[in-house]
Amino acid sequence: MRKITSLFLLILLTGCGFTSGQYKDILQAQEYVENRKFDKAIKLYKNILNQKPTKTISIKVNYQLGEILSIYLNRYKEALVHYKTVIKISNEPLWQVKALEKIGEINFENIKNYDESIQAYDKLIKFIPKLQNQDFYKFRYAESLFEKDDYKEANKLFKQLSVESKTKYGIQSFYYLGLINFYLKKWETAISFWFEYLKREKRKDKIVQVKFMIANAYESSEQLKEAYNIYYSILGEYPNSEVIQNRLKSLYERRVSRKR
Repeated sequence: MRKITSLFLLILLTGCGFTSGQYKDILQAQEYVENRKFDKAIKLYKNILNQKPTKTISIKVNYQLGEILSIYLNRYKEALVHYKTVIKISNEPLWQVKALEKIGEINFENIKNYDESIQAYDKLIKFIPKLQNQDFYKFRYAESLFEKDDYKEANKLFKQLSVESKTKYGIQSFYYLGLINFYLKKWETAISFWFEYLKREKRKDKIVQVKFMIANAYESSEQLKEAYNIYYSILGEYPNSEVIQNRLKSLYERRVSRKR
C-alpha cells in the first residue's frame, strides 16, 4: 500500500499551493490511508473541499477521494461523483482522461452500468488529441454494447478490431464474434469465428473452454459426430470431467438412436 499512497501524495502535493493548514491535513489524511483508517481520511479530504480551495487543489482532492472510495472501500457510486467532479472542473487533458478511464472502468467492471461505460469510452475514443489506448477503449466500448445485447453494433466493432488479428484485442474479438453468432443461433458462423480464435490463442484454459463451446454449437446444429469428437478431445482437460462424460454419453445414445 505504501507505494500506492506515496504516489497519491506526490500527485496531491505537486504544484498545488496549499495553505499550511491544508498541507498538514493532507499529510494527516495520507497517514490515515496508510493505516487503513479510510473514514478519517475521507473526512479530512472533504473538510479541505469545504474550505473552497483553489481549482487545482479541488481537482486533486476529488480524484484522491475517488481512489480511496473505489479501490479500498468498494463504494463505487460515491467514487463516481468525485471522478465526475474532476471532469466538470478541470480543463487539463491529463485529468480528463484519468477520470474518464476510472468512470469507464467502474461502470463496466463493478456496477455493470453499460450505458455509462459506453459514454465514457466513446469520449475517450473521440478525445482530441487522439489517445494511445484506442484499441482498449474500442474493445471496452464493444464489450459494453455486447453486454447490453446490442449485438448488431457490437458485431461491427469486433469485426473492425479483428482486422488486427495478432493483437490482444484482435484475438479476443474473434471470441466475441463467435459468441454473438452463437446467441443468434448462427451455429456455423460461430464455429468459424471460434476456429479463427483457436489459431491465435495460446492459453490452454481458454482453448479448452472455446473447444467446449464449439462442441456445443455442433451439438445445437445436430452435427453429433463433430460434437462428440470435440468433447472427447477435451476429456481430462475440461475442469468438470463429469459434464464432458455426460455430454459424450448423451451424444452416443442419440447417434445410436439415429441408426435404428
